[in-house]
Amino acid sequence: MEQELMPKKVKFTKATVIEAGLNQLAESGWEGVTQRMVAKKLGASTMPIFSHFATMDEFKEAILDRAWAILTEYVLGNYTGDAWMDQGIGYVLFARDHGRLFNCMYYGEIQEIRNRRQRLWAVASGKLEGHPAFKDMNPEHVGWIRHLRALLTHGIAVSVSSGFAPVFEDEDVVNHMISLCSEILFEGLTKRGTELDKISDKISPESRGRLKGVSQNISRDQQ
Repeated sequence: MEQELMPKKVKFTKATVIEAGLNQLAESGWEGVTQRMVAKKLGASTMPIFSHFATMDEFKEAILDRAWAILTEYVLGNYTGDAWMDQGIGYVLFARDHGRLFNCMYYGEIQEIRNRRQRLWAVASGKLEGHPAFKDMNPEHVGWIRHLRALLTHGIAVSVSSGFAPVFEDEDVVNHMISLCSEILFEGLTKRGTELDKISDKISPESRGRLKGVSQNISRDQQ
């Protein structure tokens, strides 16, 4: 009599569990990221979750890390060949392609959200090091330009992710419009450096230092 073969246990890696949580988040928002729903997504019990994570909060942090990593991949993508333009384009395209996920990423304590944005900013800044558009510019002026463009693209991204801006569904439209707005913003503000300085004088030293800091990586060749 042949020995009956026991079914093999499926091993769920940490990455597999995180991906299941990410997919669940994209489908149903944070309310759907429960032990039961993620286990159902995996086709297993809740054991795979807690074999890799001590708590659901820790699991959700890992899901957020993965979501921000995907956003970073979009931001660093090559769409036009100009890294600065591409970063704004990638941000909006991520919101278009992963709308619910984008809307769920600003979750948690405000300081942690700021930390995540700062980490993304630092990576993006590294890719802009030596960019010819910012060469020999006042770092504070570069900070204003980049900061305002970031606010512009975030506003567009929020509208796109929520379905309020169907005009941005076409990638060519995203590429050309973000590039056009970036060029106009750059050209306009570079001619008004004195006015930017006056505005800088009105903000706190801490905020002004942070403003300079956003461009320090791409301005290193000036030192």
